Amino acid sequence: MKTVLTTLNAKYIHTSTALRWLYVANKDRFDICFKEFVIKEDVHQIANDLLSRNPDIIGIGVYIWNVDKSMALISALKARKPELILIAGGPEVSYEPEHFLSNNAIDFVISGEGEFVLRELLSAIENNPSGDHSSFHIKSVSNRHRINKTPAIANLSKLAGLPSPYMLAADQADRNNRIIYFESSRGCPYHCTYCLSSMEKGVRFFPRDYVFRNLEYLIENGVRQVKFLDRTFNLNQKHTQALFNFLIERYKPGISFQFEIVAELLTEEIVNQLNDSLQFHYFRFEIGVQSTCEQTNQAIMRKQDFEMLAARIQQLNDSQKVDLHLDLIAGLPYESFYRFRKSFNDVFALRAKEVQLGFLKMLRGTTIRQEAGLSGYQFQTQAPYEIIRNKWMTAEEIKRIHTAEHALKTYWNSGKFYRTLSLLFDTSYSGKYFALFDEIGQYTEAHPLPRHNYQLEDIFLHLHRFLLSKGMDFFKELREDYYACFKIRPRGFWENRLGKKKCKQIRSQIGNDMDFLKTCQLTRKVIEKQTAIDVLDESHVLVTVFCEDGSRENPLFLKYPINQINR
Repeated sequence: MKTVLTTLNAKYIHTSTALRWLYVANKDRFDICFKEFVIKEDVHQIANDLLSRNPDIIGIGVYIWNVDKSMALISALKARKPELILIAGGPEVSYEPEHFLSNNAIDFVISGEGEFVLRELLSAIENNPSGDHSSFHIKSVSNRHRINKTPAIANLSKLAGLPSPYMLAADQADRNNRIIYFESSRGCPYHCTYCLSSMEKGVRFFPRDYVFRNLEYLIENGVRQVKFLDRTFNLNQKHTQALFNFLIERYKPGISFQFEIVAELLTEEIVNQLNDSLQFHYFRFEIGVQSTCEQTNQAIMRKQDFEMLAARIQQLNDSQKVDLHLDLIAGLPYESFYRFRKSFNDVFALRAKEVQLGFLKMLRGTTIRQEAGLSGYQFQTQAPYEIIRNKWMTAEEIKRIHTAEHALKTYWNSGKFYRTLSLLFDTSYSGKYFALFDEIGQYTEAHPLPRHNYQLEDIFLHLHRFLLSKGMDFFKELREDYYACFKIRPRGFWENRLGKKKCKQIRSQIGNDMDFLKTCQLTRKVIEKQTAIDVLDESHVLVTVFCEDGSRENPLFLKYPINQINR
């Protein structure tokens, strides 16, 4: 019997580690292969591709981002080939298998870590040619006759003895163009009520030599981005130190590693080592703060020492070696709109490179979903099950936070407005970080950008107009931020105050000013080909020199006196 494993990734650059584990755990005993797709692809085209492989069994990885499309795919497959056996697995189906079996043409659901469970199930199917599945009694496998949703837990030492899922020949061609998701442990020590990881008990680690061998292979074979799937990477200090040392010693330009970190668990020794030894942009830490409200944290069973967390983040920020990504969740218990603003301001004050403002999702199987009525939660019935309102926050307030989140993503997380926003946060909006994004969001609601095809210039002009509406002119900082987005001279500018003819005349005169060229170590050719000219003030123009060879991250900004041009 032929088995095809598949899933629908959110983007092409993503890869499914789960599919690869299932494949290597079963490829020596069964006729099995795997194929990934992307959620934007047409369901019927995906079905055509899968059925062209003449499968008897198809296993589908189901997640919150692909559940609706996966169920549509299952329906299309069963309609085309009724005798096809369909197996669903993944976190979205693991905790409520009865729901998915009752409402979809699924034959089996595997709950939990399915590498060895799939082996047992495939053997049972092969040994039962009659197709009668009612007698199957396999731990962590549910069908319409029997529900067994105890999540399977795989033996990691046994997994480490299998062929590596990170070294597959099938991945060699495009491995360097995709994100590699890597595991050095499984499980989570915490019990946050909104998270599916809270359903797992304890943390298990892969053998260290296995981890090192696979990381060595990935580094030597030119991968660009590795994201660790470990729910709390730095739980074990010896494990953390060993892996950090290993990766620091094997640094290569162009590669980065991302980790989910509990900042309070970072020791001063590790922080100092990272600040002293790490190359810029080599490590990226994702730190889930979620809320700074103690009552909220107690309600969701989340332990947090924000004072210690903030101190560690500040230490990391001092050197800027680690790129920091801090997470917040809107809609948690006991956090009103106004209390959420405080959490946002507390976290944003740390000035991380990215602050992700997420919205509570009532995931299947979580405690917070099971107890939703106690807190007055209303949420979407379809994935991603995002909250609409609760006892402490109205639907209008949730919507307002959404508009602020869009402004945050556009103007801070993009990294394109660093000069302008930094000055705003040091002056007019000092300590009022949420207020700025909230006000931009409300301004955008009243003065929307074009729905489609708007350009970078439009976003800069939009912020400029917003600031002018508040009586603030940050044109100079916005212009420098705009030009910093380019390596070569852009075709236009969002507010050209000189015109092409005048700019050409000024470039010609600057190109003949040998003293200026010598002082700035420039040439006439650079002035003619690689500069933008703008009015700076009443007595100067701004000469922006772009770096086409990539030797500088940002353009040079030079003042040139107008009287030199007019003489």
